[in-house]
Amino acid sequence: MDAQHPSFSQRIGYLMTCVIPAELLSDEATDEQDRSNLRHDASCEGLSYLQVLRELSEGLYLARVAAAPECARQGYTVVLDEDALRYARPWDQRLRDRSAEAIVALLHAQAARLRPIAEATVPAVRPRPELKADAITPVEMVEVSEEDLRDALQACMHHKPSPQQAGTPGHLSSFHVQQALLGVMIDALMQRLYQTQEQLQARTLKARCLLLAQLQRWHRTLREARLVHAVPRFSPEQGKVVWRLTAGVPVASLQAA
Repeated sequence: MDAQHPSFSQRIGYLMTCVIPAELLSDEATDEQDRSNLRHDASCEGLSYLQVLRELSEGLYLARVAAAPECARQGYTVVLDEDALRYARPWDQRLRDRSAEAIVALLHAQAARLRPIAEATVPAVRPRPELKADAITPVEMVEVSEEDLRDALQACMHHKPSPQQAGTPGHLSSFHVQQALLGVMIDALMQRLYQTQEQLQARTLKARCLLLAQLQRWHRTLREARLVHAVPRFSPEQGKVVWRLTAGVPVASLQAA
């Protein structure tokens, strides 16, 4: 018997409006001044609606989420993994007349049914899935535009891996996504460095770039570690969504030191 259920792309496909439990979205505040969070802004009565745009890498998808099904196409941009998308179900007439509580229960039952068989045989209780990267101790934070982030990820699509790194053609590995995130952070700081006329600020920006470059080199030896958290937020100043990239050192590495 096959130990794997169909992936989201095989089960549902792209650009179809789906529903997921709102608990899968981050409830962390945007910042100290803005206490709003993605779960509050992109959900209603415990439900969030999404459209998956495409697969970034194996098991990692680019999607948009919103508080209403008709708004999903223009919703907040997020990155979801296969675990989270086990809960996704097409939003159709069969669900419209059900209560939000009944739909949440249905989505949880579906996710349990779609767990890989190898996991289902493990008696230990699994925690609720989270959409966060591995825990890190933050050392740097940079905000970038959606356009810059998209360009960085698309540039990685043209990366030609060695035979040892080769994977599914046209897909990004988690390693290359993390390298791209660190790279776009460095590029954003370098752009500010070129624009500044203040010597003190220039030295500070150079030091920040150097730190990120060191993290990027270190990540090449860690390979599977996730050093960057990426969280979208709406910027009132710019009138659009920007991405807050936070880089740091894995907590596990510090505990083992």
